[in-house]
Amino acid sequence: GQDAVIRALLYERRAWKVHPYEVSVAEFTNHISTLRNKLGNDGVKDEGLVEDSSGNILAGDKDSLSYARTPEEILRIVYGTGNESVPGGFYPLGGDGHIATSYLSNA
Repeated sequence: GQDAVIRALLYERRAWKVHPYEVSVAEFTNHISTLRNKLGNDGVKDEGLVEDSSGNILAGDKDSLSYARTPEEILRIVYGTGNESVPGGFYPLGGDGHIATSYLSNA
């Protein structure tokens, strides 16, 4: 639900250009979603902004439930490496929790 508020604001601004990249907000969010799907390495679990009239303010599965992600998928995304055992991105030294450190020690 919190994401819906942010997505509603993005929809209002979907045609605006993001400087200095000179792509629209919609294109930018689609690129981010594509990257998160690629890094997560488990299919499509993220959606950019849909350009048709149906919209997708609440991104989710066929039952409107948010997409489930495993701890491994989350680590692959927040590390930005596509590998839960290789830190980087938001956590260049790796996560500090039990799950994250268990993958780092296996690297």
